[in-house]
Amino acid sequence: MLRFGIVGTNFISEWFSTACRATNGRASAAAVYSRDLGRGQAFADAQGIDLAFDDLDALIDAVDAVYIASPNAAHHPQAMQALAAGRHVLVEKVIGTSTAQVEEIFAAARAAGVIAMEAVRNVHTPAHQLVRSTLPQLGALRHARFEKLQYSSRYDRFRAGELLNAFDPSLDNSALADIGVYCLQPALDLFGVPARTSGASVWLPNGFEGGGSLQLDYGTLVADVVYSKIAAGLGPSVIYGEDAALTMDDPGELSRIELHPRGGASRLLLPGPRVAAADTMQHEVLDFVDQVDAGALDPRWAELTLASRRIMDEQLARRQAQPARTSSRA
Repeated sequence: MLRFGIVGTNFISEWFSTACRATNGRASAAAVYSRDLGRGQAFADAQGIDLAFDDLDALIDAVDAVYIASPNAAHHPQAMQALAAGRHVLVEKVIGTSTAQVEEIFAAARAAGVIAMEAVRNVHTPAHQLVRSTLPQLGALRHARFEKLQYSSRYDRFRAGELLNAFDPSLDNSALADIGVYCLQPALDLFGVPARTSGASVWLPNGFEGGGSLQLDYGTLVADVVYSKIAAGLGPSVIYGEDAALTMDDPGELSRIELHPRGGASRLLLPGPRVAAADTMQHEVLDFVDQVDAGALDPRWAELTLASRRIMDEQLARRQAQPARTSSRA
């Protein structure tokens, strides 16, 4: 059993603790770290975790692997600290806030002979694998649209004038990194790295990217990625081929997939019901444990992380440099 130490006591950490219990004994949440020991102990008690620490080195020493669910800006230094101690690291998306940080984490893992992986849960699910296996039935792929517009539970407070971490651009966050990645990584995993990318952002008055779009140009295929933290989406995601189309509900929590042959009857491949994020996290944990057991990184996941981070860096830098940045009313 791989014993994890959890960094952070937020709701995502709760999901992770539940996910470990769903791995049939292959992983366990053995310890938790918080800067506030009282908060860490309360989390440990609620989740049935034996150990709580307010010293990160002490947590690292007590476990086999570290799951990092702290704010984005802390991911890189905390991952590097765990890797330097020879521990495996599973880091919540985004694993690093720049391509240079991601490359440094993977290089440190290789040097230490341990596994580092970004936790983007949706690309590890059986539902995503079903989409991959169904693509040949669509014929030549021509168009795709991946949409995740998720009105943040914190946005009303931001609109009322409260500055929250979820909308603070100084913390190296953005809607693309927070929400868009759930569309971008599936697209890259299914279609590969595009020849060209373009896109636009919706900027909030404080300079935070609240939403946007990204176009991946493959020459024979165009894939659109649409994402938001400030609007609620209604439309499905679709992959169009010359022979059939595939519709999907939410790329982040994929639970309904339907195949629509051109000129034929539609067929429901995955009927639901709708799933929540906490229902699917165990699959990324199992893929991580598989790599630890094999003693080798699966290049699929590292390459996917690097490809998406490079595109995010390129697009955000290009958009931030544009002079016509406006508020969300533009």
